[in-house]
Amino acid sequence: GYTHFGFPLGPQSPRHPPVRNPLEVASLCRAADMAVGVVRLTHTDDYPRQMQTAAQVGATIVAQSAADVFFTGPQRGRTTRAAFEGWMERLARMAYAAREAGLRLVYHNHDWDHVPLDGKTPIELIAEGFAPGEVDFEIDLGWAAVAGVDPLALVDDLGPRVLAMHLKDVHLSCVARDCRRFVAPGEGDLDYRNLIPQLDRITDALVCVEIDEPVDGLQAAARGAATVLRARAWG
Repeated sequence: GYTHFGFPLGPQSPRHPPVRNPLEVASLCRAADMAVGVVRLTHTDDYPRQMQTAAQVGATIVAQSAADVFFTGPQRGRTTRAAFEGWMERLARMAYAAREAGLRLVYHNHDWDHVPLDGKTPIELIAEGFAPGEVDFEIDLGWAAVAGVDPLALVDDLGPRVLAMHLKDVHLSCVARDCRRFVAPGEGDLDYRNLIPQLDRITDALVCVEIDEPVDGLQAAARGAATVLRARAWG
């Protein structure tokens, strides 16, 4: 049931290995009768070149997967408001490059993006600091749930600024290293049977099943898609 396939344009951090040539991946998408979905920016700051590549592979939406200030401090997932607002200057450069290339830029949330920094969360700071269409959002339902945020309410609040969503399920009680927190939709604590019909009523965002470090990515994607299709049939 998949119609789109998203992929990175390059390594997401200096620690990540090289990725397959995006032009080759786009060609494989077309061969599988799928469109290119959301493509992800690399950790480098050559944004005009990356946007050119994104347009070349046929993407319309590019994603910034995270703010690197959450990884460069003394504790992963923590930063200050001043540091985050400083990073938003880089986000502005991404937005300008995307606009020049005729693309839409989205920011992807993690749990730390819902933790207030001196009164406002990073998601709120971006929503208030950039106009709709300048920087929008790719909402990960699983990470929102981990942060204690109602995914449906979050998508509803952001409205048409949600251009894409990552569907994953989560075992909310999992905090140890010996358990698997993220699983395919329908296999965790989120009520996807009721969530999917409600999401379909409030958004036309592009959806993608995405599970962090699955045992078998293809099998997880197939099970997640089956859950979504069943929920739509029931809804």
